[in-house]
Amino acid sequence: MFELDGAIDLHVHCGPDVIDRVGDDLDVARAARAAGMAGMAVKSHIESTASRAYLTNRIVDDFRYIGGICLNYPVGGLNAAAVDSCLALGGRLVWMPSSHARFHADLMGELGNWGYKGQRIHTPRGATGITLFGDDGELSDDTKDVVAVVKQHDAVIGTSHLSPEEVVALARYTGTEKVKLLLTHVMWTPTVDIGVARHVIENGGLVEISSSVVGGYSQRMSLDDAARMITDLGPENIVIASDAGGIRHPHPHEALRVLANNLIEKDIDPVALRTMLCGNPARLIES
Repeated sequence: MFELDGAIDLHVHCGPDVIDRVGDDLDVARAARAAGMAGMAVKSHIESTASRAYLTNRIVDDFRYIGGICLNYPVGGLNAAAVDSCLALGGRLVWMPSSHARFHADLMGELGNWGYKGQRIHTPRGATGITLFGDDGELSDDTKDVVAVVKQHDAVIGTSHLSPEEVVALARYTGTEKVKLLLTHVMWTPTVDIGVARHVIENGGLVEISSSVVGGYSQRMSLDDAARMITDLGPENIVIASDAGGIRHPHPHEALRVLANNLIEKDIDPVALRTMLCGNPARLIES
């Protein structure tokens, strides 16, 4: 059985939250540590998790809880001030908008809604969704301000629920600016595919394959397709994460264990798995 010793999960959800979760920060961190993991980054759709990380790290020994911020309406959208505050407090990841992204609404028909019971966050009246593009079709000044703050703190940008076109434009810009970029849960929609992933890698970014996308209730990518993507893109360019913590998932550490062992059955080398679960995540979050 593949052991998770030293693994760092860069995409976890846990409480407190307005969405049902399998446990709170301490529950999930303690379970991950007991499984041998070294750390996890927690994504909230409504707030910075930097302060939560500080407190969790004071309580849970020999484990690194990593804070971050997701740029939905509750934090002001593409708000460089909110980003700077999070990163100044020790946050390491800045996710672009999730269910408040305009592209998310194009897919789901509604902002703030994932299409599942209990999976909803408040959307301001009249909101049309957050996009990285200005009226001229180019990256907006607000987007560039966010990238500049991330660069200043040597942190990481996650693409979250951006459109393929936004991901490509952002990757080109972060590549020029030498800012670390992680393509969040590749294949979460069929259009955020291996072609988009290749563009991210060509511009110096990494690609996240998440347990939530491979099989399970979403069934957006088969194990065969995940193994093929790892082989095609190279494990040096991939991060394996869970995107777990919701009540339809196992605990994050268990989601990672199952995916890792299933990938071994598809002839992915355990050494390559350690690169994707341990080495690449550690390299991303270190300044």
